[in-house]
Amino acid sequence: MKTALVVIVLFIAGLLLGPLWSGNTGYVLISVGSYTVETSVVAALILLVIAVVILRAVFAFIGRLIRGTKWGVRWFGNRRQQKAETAFHDALVGLNHGDYAGTSRAANRAWQLRKQPNDALLAAYAAQQTGDVKQAREWLTHTDQTTELAVAEMIYALRENPESIDSRLTQLRALLKDYPRHPELLRQAIVGLRHKHRYRDIAGLLPAAEQQHLFNATEFVQLIEETYFHMMLEAGRSSASALQDYWQALTRDQRRNKAIRRAYLRALKTFNATAAADKVAARALKRGELDIAYLIEKDLLVAGPELRDIVQDGLKKKPDDAVLLQAIGQMALQTKDYALAQRALRRAADLAPSQQVLFDLAETYDALGDTANALKCYREGLRV
Repeated sequence: MKTALVVIVLFIAGLLLGPLWSGNTGYVLISVGSYTVETSVVAALILLVIAVVILRAVFAFIGRLIRGTKWGVRWFGNRRQQKAETAFHDALVGLNHGDYAGTSRAANRAWQLRKQPNDALLAAYAAQQTGDVKQAREWLTHTDQTTELAVAEMIYALRENPESIDSRLTQLRALLKDYPRHPELLRQAIVGLRHKHRYRDIAGLLPAAEQQHLFNATEFVQLIEETYFHMMLEAGRSSASALQDYWQALTRDQRRNKAIRRAYLRALKTFNATAAADKVAARALKRGELDIAYLIEKDLLVAGPELRDIVQDGLKKKPDDAVLLQAIGQMALQTKDYALAQRALRRAADLAPSQQVLFDLAETYDALGDTANALKCYREGLRV
């Protein structure tokens, strides 16, 4: 600022002193009616500057007088308020259109005109949406929501870097205790906890997340299954019976939850608990919680007696059901009955060719020593 002022002063001085130094000051002739005034260019410039300064001073004095009256205060105040309202309206329009940069600019104008906390809140939201977390934090300091400033800080921090949740875990738990139904705090907490695989902490937040409808139905079911599956893996790693003990310790409603039952089945299959997995999967099939196609897709099919009976009964009713044929073929693969596996999977591939069934068939041919047909099935599977 000082540098610019010095440059302007030097420029004006050059305009004044240049003509004087050269000895050619020029002249200006002003004629009004019968009156004429002749003066040098330098003097005219000086008079013009003096006139501008005097006029500015006069207008400023008049403005002060007007603002000092009730009418003046009301007029200028209304005008300023109208500008602020227009700016705030523009900010809302920008928000509705998804123009967060425009919303930020308009909210900033509204704040400059009337200093309302709502303007700062809107500006904070817009800044956060454009990714300017630092600016959003600064705007929050101008709001009257000082008691919730820590919550907003936590939300912004987790949005900016979910991996930082470990260093904020103590504060986050305290905030969740004080604000147990804050939807965005819950959401960002769950996102951050998933990044760090803290599934026990997530399990404690699931009831509140369900009440707040933070996720759509599919996402929430996946979250439940993922959370309980990893907790069951943790329990099963400690001892052979720990997984079953964990399952029995769940409430009746939890054991009836389809997502949790699927998680238990996945854990049983992971630890090769075939007998238990067979019973759980068969019970889920009978209740309609799962189907054979899901077991095949998720690699949860086991060669247990209960599942085998269900599949064989199904084939008696529908001998050309490709899914049931693939299921009996996979069971035969697990028990190394390659002849049965080859017949069932070949028929399934003829009825409904898919990459998975062709790869299973290729594995069967390979086990039988038929390399040529194995390679042929692998090629067909890659083309499907």
